[in-house]
Amino acid sequence: MKILSWQRFNIGLRLILCGGPLLVCVFSLAEFPQAGGWWMLGIGAGLIALMLAAPAVVITTNSTAVWLIAVPFWAVRIGRDDIASITSVDVRPLEDFGGWGVKGSSRKKGLLLAANGQQAVQITRDNGQVFLATSDDPEQVIAAIVPERA
Repeated sequence: MKILSWQRFNIGLRLILCGGPLLVCVFSLAEFPQAGGWWMLGIGAGLIALMLAAPAVVITTNSTAVWLIAVPFWAVRIGRDDIASITSVDVRPLEDFGGWGVKGSSRKKGLLLAANGQQAVQITRDNGQVFLATSDDPEQVIAAIVPERA
């Protein structure tokens, strides 16, 4: 598998993702010194480390498919035979889709994976499904995918 784009969530988004694990840690303090509190604190701390280090939007490809991944939450596989079109678009995550992360919009008719920025790769399937993934260099991603489709 070849990684075409790796775009990390900005620090503000990663800190927001830490909210849930932080609550797990806070509630585990109520269970100390019993054994239940220790394992909850360990899970919460592990999740906080994961949310600070991992979240990113990744576009990868191999000979049969293109993967759009919101690490570590979600992924979609798009078969090369299912791609009707692939283009570079400007997207406004907050205005068009209501924020960053994995967002859907009936108004824009698509699913957005947004980490940072306003440039995105838009892939439309033969069945009309539209997927957008933010990328620092969408033209390079398209150039890497299109020749392999021919």
